[in-house]
Amino acid sequence: MIVAETPIELAKAELRTTVRGLLRALTAGEREAESAAICDRAMAWGPLSEANCVMAYTPMAREVDVRPLIARLLERGTTVCLPRIDWENHGLSPVPIRDPDRDLGPAERGVRQPRADLAPIEADAVQLVVVPGLAFDAAGGRLGQGGGFYDRWLANRANHVRTIGAAYACQMVAQVPVAAHDRRLDAVATAEALHTTDRHG
Repeated sequence: MIVAETPIELAKAELRTTVRGLLRALTAGEREAESAAICDRAMAWGPLSEANCVMAYTPMAREVDVRPLIARLLERGTTVCLPRIDWENHGLSPVPIRDPDRDLGPAERGVRQPRADLAPIEADAVQLVVVPGLAFDAAGGRLGQGGGFYDRWLANRANHVRTIGAAYACQMVAQVPVAAHDRRLDAVATAEALHTTDRHG
């Protein structure tokens, strides 16, 4: 039986197509300059600068490059985790790393992950997550690539883990279409602004 897509799913698909086109139009220089400014903006957010354990991400093509942020967190002694992805079950596990060049294995499906010999930590040890995405809004709405990895991982940690998105200017939209299961972020950092929400009061 064919199940018709809901209006929200159709809106998400259309927005993904639009934003991917805008991202393709960015030059390498524009991505590098914006990424650096985004990392500066994110580091100025108190919950991130004060967190003892942060899960970030290894950027895929055209995602905001948060490697400068990872380097700064490691320099200040923060435990930094990167996700090990379970493609079959659409899950992920936080794995602490100390040196991204040394501790990451070869890319799989466009994503570099922590080496297989590095052990993950308990998920509840993570205090804050730097979340990738395709589109964001100022109210914390986020549109991912469609796999649901982060929404699924965060679903049972709504009151425990704070979240911040990293967004190029072209990824910010007036309103992201969100479903009931979609997790809103606590903050979104762009090169020009830090958008915070009142999700934690």
